Amino acid sequence: MGGQFLRGVRCRRILRPHAAISTWDASNVVISGYAANNVLPARMGEVVRAYMLTRIAGVSLSLSLAVTLLERFLDGLVITGILVVAGHFMPLPAWGENLLRAAEAIFLGALLGIVVVMVAKPWVLRIVGVITARLPARFAQRLVAIVARAIGATDCLRDPRLAAEIVGLSTAAWLAEGSMFLVILPAFGLPAKPLWAALALSITNLGILIPSSPGYIGPFHYFCMQALLMAGVGPETALGYAIVVHLLFYIPVTAWGLAALAVYGVDLTTASRGAQAVNAAPVASPAAAE
Repeated sequence: MGGQFLRGVRCRRILRPHAAISTWDASNVVISGYAANNVLPARMGEVVRAYMLTRIAGVSLSLSLAVTLLERFLDGLVITGILVVAGHFMPLPAWGENLLRAAEAIFLGALLGIVVVMVAKPWVLRIVGVITARLPARFAQRLVAIVARAIGATDCLRDPRLAAEIVGLSTAAWLAEGSMFLVILPAFGLPAKPLWAALALSITNLGILIPSSPGYIGPFHYFCMQALLMAGVGPETALGYAIVVHLLFYIPVTAWGLAALAVYGVDLTTASRGAQAVNAAPVASPAAAE
């Protein structure tokens, strides 16, 4: 669970230019999103997470969604980097190479997009204004305001020290999560090779980025298995390993996250629809600020 705590710290740092939130609150927001993803399809937990962040931090829904998107981008960038390193030491099959190339293209493109909106925010907003000019004035102004707030999620990256801290926390979170992949290997009679754990971590998590079933049941096991098959592990052992790793992530995250949603008074159904989130008032934290 150390990785979730580090993600909570990262969430707090990303929000620093906009709102003050305790590490405890931020960690519960993060874990609640993951828990919702475990019980709702199509990664709807991201909407739940944004809704909860809006209520607790008192920021706009558009900013909350943009913060979530920025965090997913950082996660994907780190995971892709891990796969690049692992692929350097272990030859990948054709489909693994294709996955790596696709991930590199997507996240490098996203990186370019973030850089553009950071350095040319007025220009981006002018383009949005031109695109929405044919819409009713009130609606067009609202859309431009939403885009402006969403771009605000990148404000944390304008401070080099804060940006380095956020990237460092992203890397540390995935290394902490990778330790779980590593320590489970000997339980199946497999050598505790960091390279195998890195391969399983990166391929599994890149594979489940596409919205799918609740808890990624099926895709998680398939991609985790494929990663170990690359290393020469037998299919039965690889499947058993994937099932155990999934359960070790699924059970504690779901239990903690659903409990947090209940404590904060967030209804999962309402939150998943994002209803009334823009106008929701901040709620008091059940724990003292850090």
